[in-house]
Amino acid sequence: MNTEITRICGVWWRTLAKIQSKKRGKPAAKTVAALLDDAMTLAKSGRTADAGQLYEKLLAAKPKNVAVLRNTIQFHNRYSLRFRRALPAVGTLLELRPNVAETQAMAAETLCNCARLAQASQHAEKALALGPDDPEILFVVAYVAMEQKQYAAALAHLEHALRIRPDHLPSALQTGRALAAMGQLEKAQTLCRDLLETKPGDMNVIGLYIQSTRVKPDDPIFVHLRDVVLPAAERIGGLHLANVLKRLAKAQNDIGDYDAAFKLFARAKAVLPMQYDAKGYSRFVDTLCQNVNRTDYFARGDQTETPVLIVGMPRSGSTLLEQILASHSEIKSAGESPSLNVIVQDTKARTHNGGDMIKVIRQIPEAAAQKLAVRYLEETARPDAARTLDKSLHNFELLGFFARLFPKARIIHMRRDPMDTCVSCYMQNLSAWHKYTQDMDSLGHAYLQYTKLMKHWQAVLPNPILEVDYEDIVQDMEGVARRAVEFLGMDWDPACLSYQTSDNQSRTLSARQVREPLYTSSMQRWKRYETHLDPLKKQLLPLYPNGFDAPAI
Repeated sequence: MNTEITRICGVWWRTLAKIQSKKRGKPAAKTVAALLDDAMTLAKSGRTADAGQLYEKLLAAKPKNVAVLRNTIQFHNRYSLRFRRALPAVGTLLELRPNVAETQAMAAETLCNCARLAQASQHAEKALALGPDDPEILFVVAYVAMEQKQYAAALAHLEHALRIRPDHLPSALQTGRALAAMGQLEKAQTLCRDLLETKPGDMNVIGLYIQSTRVKPDDPIFVHLRDVVLPAAERIGGLHLANVLKRLAKAQNDIGDYDAAFKLFARAKAVLPMQYDAKGYSRFVDTLCQNVNRTDYFARGDQTETPVLIVGMPRSGSTLLEQILASHSEIKSAGESPSLNVIVQDTKARTHNGGDMIKVIRQIPEAAAQKLAVRYLEETARPDAARTLDKSLHNFELLGFFARLFPKARIIHMRRDPMDTCVSCYMQNLSAWHKYTQDMDSLGHAYLQYTKLMKHWQAVLPNPILEVDYEDIVQDMEGVARRAVEFLGMDWDPACLSYQTSDNQSRTLSARQVREPLYTSSMQRWKRYETHLDPLKKQLLPLYPNGFDAPAI
């Protein structure tokens, strides 16, 4: 433990002793405030585990202190990202200060992060009524609207916030994200350039700009990132350096320096390594494949056909298919909804634990299953939509549970060449959930487990499943679109062929790509990085019995 943490913990234990002994009465508010400041300093420096310990101890000692509750909620929402841990503090704060705008806004943000969008909206409305001209409140209300893909409403709230406080950076950034999601990329880029005039090193702004732009070699923001921001980040290290390296790698990839881009991503992963549990993941997949069978779904579940899952590996072309289908007048998208995963967590099933998943599938009472089905529909279904798409791709791990809730719901399995998929996953700024992207061996192993599990689901689930290949969309978009619309039980809508100009929006990493024309150059992109891919080839060899120049099986 370093000197700073030792100092902070020493102060903490002395304060705790005073609180527990009560010999000197309550500690001064300044003392608690100082501890909160110390915890936030740790959080901002990336030491979230140490900060979390301090917040937990403060909560244990002062469970009804409003400042402690607020700071803990903010910490989990903005730094630890362990959103569910904020829920108890939210409940207590609502009991203590229900008529305070900040309380309702914190409840809205937390519930939104926990994928409880219906509840989040209710609290957002209350927050707005209590604080209609508070930029912080307006920002949270806009955030909830963004998560529900209500971008016009989000922009209206953000514009209001910026009229009141023109220098409110969170609202300005969220405006840029909304513009990018709506396909207004040039406006998003202009906004970023304006912000960088006064905040040239802000990585939130630079990240948004790089993500919404196809970078050119002479772009001054790219040059500044490479020549000024990177050297400064190297002195800081940690998460900040990793973020800078990933943004720079994306820019180098745009420019066409593929070797430099690959090396930058490798360096970023080395700065903050993630440990992929290959044995544990294999055990999870094997348990499901050996135990879940068709008899587990006999005459049970909600019979609605409204929800549609699009599943597969990231970077498989799913955003393109989503945009095509969501342009249909009777099909809407909930985006990458975390709702199904959160519901599974609420059953107490542990992540990637096959035994827990089997128990839930087989033992959940029918009444409880129906209640969870209603909850999922409340979180994802869209008004006036005969079909609602949920494009959270890793739901492929949860299809056994989904089928227990909705045995008639359709599933679209999006596929892409395995080498292209894995390399694209490696070359993207994916979240820590995707630990298998740490290296080529892990990527190959995870991909083989995914294919094994999907083959099993296709054999045992009662749900209709359609396989769609990205390469087929590129070569025959209309043919694939018609087949997918027919699979969903809908009449053909020509609007599906005009997805690039539709009002439907995407917030995923592919938001910029789906606004561009289709090119066959997106196929076999992995060859640009071939000198680095021997470990991946070794893993994926079973999928290429005729060699890597032939299509995978």
